[in-house]
Amino acid sequence: MAEHLSRLELDEWLAGLDTSGRAERHLAACPACEQVAGQLRQARASSLAEPRAKAVLARLEEKRARAVKPRWSWGVPLVAALAVGLALVVYVPRGTEDGVRLKGTVALRLMSEQGATVLDARPGERVTLAVGTGPYRNVLVLAVDEAGAVDRLWPREGATSGTVAPGAEVKLSPPLEVTPGSVALHAFFSDAPLDVDQAGAALTSSIAEARAKGQAPLDVATPGDIGKAQARTLLRVVP
Repeated sequence: MAEHLSRLELDEWLAGLDTSGRAERHLAACPACEQVAGQLRQARASSLAEPRAKAVLARLEEKRARAVKPRWSWGVPLVAALAVGLALVVYVPRGTEDGVRLKGTVALRLMSEQGATVLDARPGERVTLAVGTGPYRNVLVLAVDEAGAVDRLWPREGATSGTVAPGAEVKLSPPLEVTPGSVALHAFFSDAPLDVDQAGAALTSSIAEARAKGQAPLDVATPGDIGKAQARTLLRVVP
């Protein structure tokens, strides 16, 4: 498998600018990148549904229509690219004026000591959790093993989620030691602290529902009713 697609390559694919078809082929064969692409697609759709985003697109189209001598062509790919750009912006009211803040996409991955993404590991190896926080500051990471047991990974202690610094990728300390058995990692993001027991109960309930349908615990989707955003990744532990 080739190395994973970069964020830029995923953005170009989402905007319809992947004329070579390379990203499309890679996504068809790479579950990890497909998961990230799905998160980007969901975030884009949510942001573009905002009334302010629609208004901005309408004003851009109006300016284009009034232009006598446009300096570029407003083809479908460019409009799509603008839409992707708008998907990264959330408008927040401040008094009587409109403020703007960037909205990044939340993300979750495991990193090696060299900073590479870890999808497969052996018992005894050390890995580090890393999250893209987006606009949120409270993070909770839970793990589900092959038997369906739910365990807390981060923060290690306390009844609620942990507070993190803003960033496209924030390392969560301390590093983790890989133990036997593959695990699915589920991250929950929110503005306010999240209750660990509540999140664990929701995930346990999702596992029970999935099992009733013949689905394995490692394949269970992250519950969408806990926190404001979620992310998921899978660590395959090999002998």
